[in-house]
Amino acid sequence: MSKQKNTKLSRADIQSLQALPPGSVVDLQISTPTAPKRVRTNYIGADFPHCLLFQLPSESKWGYLRDILVPEKEVVVRYVLEGDEGKVIALRSEVLKVITHPTNIVFIAMPSSIQSLALRKHKRWTPGIQAKLLIKDDNRKLSTDCMIVDVSLQGCRCVVETTPDFPPLDNGKTVSLSIVTDSETQIKGIIKNSNTANGKRFYGVQFNADTEIVKKLLHRFIVEI
Repeated sequence: MSKQKNTKLSRADIQSLQALPPGSVVDLQISTPTAPKRVRTNYIGADFPHCLLFQLPSESKWGYLRDILVPEKEVVVRYVLEGDEGKVIALRSEVLKVITHPTNIVFIAMPSSIQSLALRKHKRWTPGIQAKLLIKDDNRKLSTDCMIVDVSLQGCRCVVETTPDFPPLDNGKTVSLSIVTDSETQIKGIIKNSNTANGKRFYGVQFNADTEIVKKLLHRFIVEI
């Protein structure tokens, strides 16, 4: 196990970690010499001030990670605190240990700091990706402002205000995301999951777009960490 680093988390940082319920889904990004590898996993809990614990999928699903998820490997963890918190959290740290028996668990060193971005309407949404969510409904074209709070080459997670003018979207619904950078870019996708919290609706969207187009989004990722 690598040497434990001292952590100087603020009280607000600790509260953000304590507010994440065990079992919550997080995004785990693992650095590699070529390109970062990302996997969705579940948060187990924390041993303050030593480490954070995460559950990994079964070996049949994550076997390819065995060679790269090793002690001292740098990782980035991202998650969304919904409900009253309404913010995106990102932290950079390193792997302490991985065990496979009796279950697959990765121990990650407690970070020295975390980054957060408030999602409340009265707060600034930058450096997140502001966009419009477009759909066709009964031969009508509807749109609403949204914010992309998490993005990868495969898809993204976005949040919209719940309003009577824009209906909730079911899984399997085809949508387009319109993003204005140097020019307007539209990316098509499919709703894969959704949930509502604190007057906002969160959608998981699977992209159906050219990889180079999606890379333009990654240059404006929610947390530059």
